[in-house]
Amino acid sequence: VQPAPIPGARVLYVEDSRTVALATSRMLKAQQMEVEHVTSVEAALDVLRERVAAGDGPGVDLVLTDVYLKGELDGGDLVKAIRGEFGWSKRRLPVLVMTGDANPANQAALLRDGANDLVLKPIEERLLVTKALFQLRLSRL
Repeated sequence: VQPAPIPGARVLYVEDSRTVALATSRMLKAQQMEVEHVTSVEAALDVLRERVAAGDGPGVDLVLTDVYLKGELDGGDLVKAIRGEFGWSKRRLPVLVMTGDANPANQAALLRDGANDLVLKPIEERLLVTKALFQLRLSRL
């Protein structure tokens, strides 16, 4: 089963590896998603705060973030800010977290903190696309 694309779905993508970001952005754009890429949680929070200040709510339909990033904050901090500081529910702004961490306790903590789902690294395109489209459809119901 191949999920149908959602043309124009806006994804805020947080990844500090240029190589991974390029490959993953291509996967999402092939599904007609608009991808705004930033390299840090701090930059992602700036984007979200600017959208709120402009009256555009979150201004994106999905956040896709790596866990371990350069900078003081990590993907878990971004999830906490989205659910706490901004107060957006899992349906209002779904968050997919990419992680290479196979530790079940760390994965459970991300989900407990408000991540909608996890995508394990190395990224498998079909799984990433399916999970992203599923979260976008749920948020639009």
